[in-house]
Amino acid sequence: MKQFLLIIFPLIALCSCNSDQSGQNQKRLNQSPALIQQFKPVINGVWVKKDYIKKVKKSKSPLAAVEKGKGITAMYIDTAKLKGSSISIPVIWNNHEGKNLTLKFEPGRNTTTIVLGDDELSYKIKNNDTTLIIYNYNPRTNETNSAQYIRAADNKQMNNPSYGMTYMINEAILSGTYEGKDANGKPIKATFYADGKVTGLDRLNTYLVQNDMVLNPDRSHDEIIFNPDSKEQKSYSFIIHKKTLNLYDDSERIQSNKPSYTLKKKRGD
Repeated sequence: MKQFLLIIFPLIALCSCNSDQSGQNQKRLNQSPALIQQFKPVINGVWVKKDYIKKVKKSKSPLAAVEKGKGITAMYIDTAKLKGSSISIPVIWNNHEGKNLTLKFEPGRNTTTIVLGDDELSYKIKNNDTTLIIYNYNPRTNETNSAQYIRAADNKQMNNPSYGMTYMINEAILSGTYEGKDANGKPIKATFYADGKVTGLDRLNTYLVQNDMVLNPDRSHDEIIFNPDSKEQKSYSFIIHKKTLNLYDDSERIQSNKPSYTLKKKRGD
């Protein structure tokens, strides 16, 4: 009789645990419709890491902001792709790697967050500006870290986290009209657009500011790639000092401070 009791008690305990877990899962799912209604109108769009963009804008240098470009740096939430109570969202990790995370409209550790991969997502609205917040909980240290994200500018092509980050970097440090000269003294009037187009620089029509430092961690200067992914691709190192943009096509020009292009942004741009 004692042996029978020893066998049956663990079975009862196991059934009880499974029942409790099932009940908790059902409770979380029951909250999904309310969480969808709350979050869905707010979180749609491309979002970029606030501290990173702020540092890029202040320093005029993605290289100087590399320490701020860790973890999730950009993400695209398309609420039209909601299936059941979750969405698969593309994110950029460390400004280098693309991956997908599952956003679940289920409560996180408190009633103000929902589940994003191993992390949690929340938001705040101030003066009609929305900020998303990702919370990361470390069970080993019992510490919670957070990062804030701002919505990328409204643009018809803004359906890709990589493009959203590129657009925001361009807008922060380069977009505008410039006047200056090339290395031969030829007058130049060029316009850089936030969407990656450029005019006035000979046959250079598009540009990309390099912010992926994983590819070349020993880079000493910021880099801009013109006509990327084409036969006419050409790279320049660049330095922005106040409103002057200097472009260098080789290390010797940098060392001698003889830019290939010296361009000053027009006042008001």
